[in-house]
Amino acid sequence: MNRIICIKCPLGCKIKVENGKVNGNICKRGEEYAINEIKNPERILTTTVFIKNGRQKLLPVRSEKGLPKNIIKRCISEISKVEVEAPVRRGDVIIKNILGTGVNIIASRDVDKKGFE
Repeated sequence: MNRIICIKCPLGCKIKVENGKVNGNICKRGEEYAINEIKNPERILTTTVFIKNGRQKLLPVRSEKGLPKNIIKRCISEISKVEVEAPVRRGDVIIKNILGTGVNIIASRDVDKKGFE
C-alpha cells in the first residue's frame, strides 16, 4: 500500500493506493494525481543558469511541465552547462526538448542587458 498526500488542491487529501485502487480522494484530480505519482512521478524543475552581460548574474529557469523524477539529476547536469546572453524575456526557451523528453526549459523572468534602461 502507498500513502500519498494530494497536492492538486488546498484540501490535501490523504490518499491510499492499494492494488491499483485509490481511496481517500475527494475529487477526480486526486485520483489521477495518486495514480501518476505511483506509476510515473513527475516534478517541475526550477534552477538557474549563468547569463552574460545581464543586470543579474543568474537567470531563473524552469521546466514548462513536469519531468520524470528519475531524470531530474541528469537534467540539472545538462542545464548547468548552459550560459545565455542578455537580454532574455520570461518564457523564452533556454533548452528545447531537454534529454528528449519533449519538455522545454524556459526563462522564469526578464533579464535586461547591462546598461539598458
